Amino acid sequence: MRASLIALTAGLFASLSPIAAAADTALLIVNDRYRNAQNLREGGSVEALGARLQDAGFDVITVADGDGADMRDGLDRLLAANETDRVLVAVVGHFARSRTDSWLLGSDVDEPNLATVSGDGLSLSVLMEAAASAPGRSVILLGLERRRITLGQGLGAGVGRVDAPQGVTVVAGMPEDVADFARYQLLAPGTDLEAALNAAQSLRSFGFVSSELPFFPAIAQAPAPTPTPTPQPPAPSQPSADETALWEAAVELDTAGAYRAYVTRYPNGFYVNDARARIDAFENDPTALARAAEDALNLTRDQRQQIQRSLSILDYDTRGIDGIFGTGTRTAIRGWQEANGLPTTSYLDAPQINSLSQQASVRAAELEEEARIAREAAERADRAYWQVTGQGSTEEGLRAYLGRYPDGLFAELAEDRLEQYERAARAEAEARDRAAWDVARGTDTVPAYQGYLNEYPDGSFRDQAQARINQLQGNDGGLTEAQRAQLLAQENALNLPPVTRSLIEQRLAALGLEPGRIDGRFDANTRRAIRRYQRARGLDVTGYLNQPSVVRLLAETVGGILQIDGIINR
Repeated sequence: MRASLIALTAGLFASLSPIAAAADTALLIVNDRYRNAQNLREGGSVEALGARLQDAGFDVITVADGDGADMRDGLDRLLAANETDRVLVAVVGHFARSRTDSWLLGSDVDEPNLATVSGDGLSLSVLMEAAASAPGRSVILLGLERRRITLGQGLGAGVGRVDAPQGVTVVAGMPEDVADFARYQLLAPGTDLEAALNAAQSLRSFGFVSSELPFFPAIAQAPAPTPTPTPQPPAPSQPSADETALWEAAVELDTAGAYRAYVTRYPNGFYVNDARARIDAFENDPTALARAAEDALNLTRDQRQQIQRSLSILDYDTRGIDGIFGTGTRTAIRGWQEANGLPTTSYLDAPQINSLSQQASVRAAELEEEARIAREAAERADRAYWQVTGQGSTEEGLRAYLGRYPDGLFAELAEDRLEQYERAARAEAEARDRAAWDVARGTDTVPAYQGYLNEYPDGSFRDQAQARINQLQGNDGGLTEAQRAQLLAQENALNLPPVTRSLIEQRLAALGLEPGRIDGRFDANTRRAIRRYQRARGLDVTGYLNQPSVVRLLAETVGGILQIDGIINR
């Protein structure tokens, strides 16, 4: 908080005032520094009124950058003064409105909603009621400067309908305009407030306004002539139905063009200050400008998906490749912009999209080269171990090879030769032993082979059963049936069409991973090829596809990632 609540007593300054011997009361609340919203730029002009009011004989209560409790404390001091002569209240800050009331928001608000705003802010209706202790000489100045703030459910930005109590005058406008009005009109003795407000096109007034009762009476011995104001069309006290409809449409669109259309149609309208403030916010808000630049590109769904693929290749998680730029994609864009020293708006322009695509192409080529090097190293180790284990000349060597390389270069050959050993063993086995083994082999699960070993601990196929158990537990990381079912369900959730499945098999075949027939059906050969691919690239070895595996597979095409059509030439 820039300053705590301050009560300034003007008794020492009373002798300096030519206007009032007894002190009147003023309350200034200036919230122009917010923790979770854009700061205001003109609040200082209202805060500077404090010295001028003291000179005019006011006791001044000032709240600077206060929270809800600070503002209520300031209002309590105003009530305690029990002022019946003159009351001046000037407030500046972010305002929020509902259907029935409006609130000045405290400097510490964070996305207030209809349920919390009473604690986060000061009710405008309560403020007007408190100021009504001096009917006919009670003025409330509202400094409205529209800047960006996030509001929760049930609230809109700005001040809604103003129903001022009897005898209370409410004046609203930009902070600098209301400060000038107070300094040069309101505090000038004998000023015709009705004429002054009619002449001030930038201000709106509500409630009690009379040309017969100035805020300060004229000085009898030296009456100061009031200059005749230039006739101007009076600002409306309430908007028409057509104006309200146009304003609500502009707020719904929330674009600078929509607000300009309102100002053009109603240059002296009820909401014109809010409209101009919003236009100013758009023109000076880099995020709004960046969003408009991205919108102007009219990106297609395919182009947005390509952007998401590029971000994913560069290790920025978009939480899906769906062409919808939600929170995940915006966060990924912001991370990429920050890493590249760009304004972190989370919105892309054409040069940024091209740069992102080029970086992704380079990274895809790097990943392919890394994969090639890893694949060649793995193949060298595979061939060396095949040599060490006797190149398939013994059953023990074959099982040792398959134990380490269940999807290796010689896995099919090793399995064929082991099948020959099994056929020879089966011929020599007893009939019951052979039948039990056939049942276990047909089921081909760890529990089935374990059941065979429990029944025939010395059976003819005990070595084959134990080896198959080890192989099943090693082929896909020791996955249980439940885990495999879960992985298959996750793969099915990707909703890969047959053409995409065929492209994946073609890619696996091009890498020499032998996925079997290219038919879009993932059989045992395809699963083995997927495991080989995952192992070579340092991915989780499961034999089933997930989003990272699909992104890598589809990205590693000849020529790298395709550029987004039409973007480079924009």
